[in-house]
Amino acid sequence: MPREFSRSVRIAESIKRVLAEPVMRAGRDGGIGMLTLTRVIVASDLSTARVLVSAFSVPEGRSPLDRLKDMRPLMRQLIARELQLKKIPIIYVELDETMATAARIGELLIDRNRE
Repeated sequence: MPREFSRSVRIAESIKRVLAEPVMRAGRDGGIGMLTLTRVIVASDLSTARVLVSAFSVPEGRSPLDRLKDMRPLMRQLIARELQLKKIPIIYVELDETMATAARIGELLIDRNRE
């Protein structure tokens, strides 16, 4: 019987579970604002993992990516400790613009209805 989800998807969800709390704590403790880990995308060969983060109420001039990029070695350590993988993926951190895009589309639709 085939599995419902591929190995890379299952590992991505496991990585998301492991990193969610440290990412949220990094935003709170670093004075960056509220950070939420929205998605993890793991390459099919498990060599890389893209960690997508949404940032809310970020102070002007502060970039959440700087703090999170500094945390990448710690993230790999947490993954290695919690998950038993032969190969620990290289972490790339990106901002997830989905929420901002959705808000912008909502604003455009509201403006369009007012005309």
